[in-house]
Amino acid sequence: MNSNATFERITVAQEKILVALATFKFLTTGQLLDLKVMTDRANINKQLGLLRNSFKPLIGSIAFGVHPKLGKLESVHYLTAHGALLLQELYGERYYVRYPKGKNGLFQQDYFHRIHTIDVHIAFNRWAMASDMDILFFQTYFDKLSSGREKGYRAESAILISDKNYLIADALCLLSAPRREELYAIEMYNGNDTNRVHNSLFAHLQALNNGQPSKQFGLNYGSRVLCVFEFDNYKNLAMKRLSEDKRFASAKSYFLFKSLEELGVDDFFDWWLFDGTKGSLF
Repeated sequence: MNSNATFERITVAQEKILVALATFKFLTTGQLLDLKVMTDRANINKQLGLLRNSFKPLIGSIAFGVHPKLGKLESVHYLTAHGALLLQELYGERYYVRYPKGKNGLFQQDYFHRIHTIDVHIAFNRWAMASDMDILFFQTYFDKLSSGREKGYRAESAILISDKNYLIADALCLLSAPRREELYAIEMYNGNDTNRVHNSLFAHLQALNNGQPSKQFGLNYGSRVLCVFEFDNYKNLAMKRLSEDKRFASAKSYFLFKSLEELGVDDFFDWWLFDGTKGSLF
């Protein structure tokens, strides 16, 4: 394959699209607009079509039906293996590229949750770049890793609680901050099931009490849990429940809260603690 000849036919805008997909794995047109890959939706969709319909497609797209309240759902785009190979030939074999390796698990049941998890990644990435910090990794529950068993895979965001038990965070992020590397488990909560949220965060509390996230990544200091909520009122309810649970009393500074709306208007560095006071990432 003559990749150089192929790259000569790729515009700057198309290259930006491919690089964005390599970073975030899945993106909608709206998210590409948010990333300022281009400023016009029609132009982005045109470039996506060219990348998708080439002789050896560089991207794939997943189309969805109509939501009863929201109307037509946006398609989700991703790199193909050919697109990933071209990027690695352009930037070097060590260039990290994220793309789906198979057809299973492509948004069948968790469209909004995945989209919002990616929104959190975008916000985190934007803030880190603006603050001159590096995200060393951002692993999600839809990134799979071989478990070492035949046909066995687990989420890259799995955290051991004990020898036999583990939880799966929506994402794990390691940030190269000014003083040290900071590890965060990230949970994206859609809907209004505060009981499920409470149980989920108690599992994180157990992991933190055992020091498991830090041990897993070779750190000799604690990690934090970032809790992002689709709706602000459910964020407040979850914070209230934790503040009333004495088991969390000594762990207040390890759980940080925001709503999706706050991600878009607040400084990413500033978060809420569950007692209603302000906290920060580090």
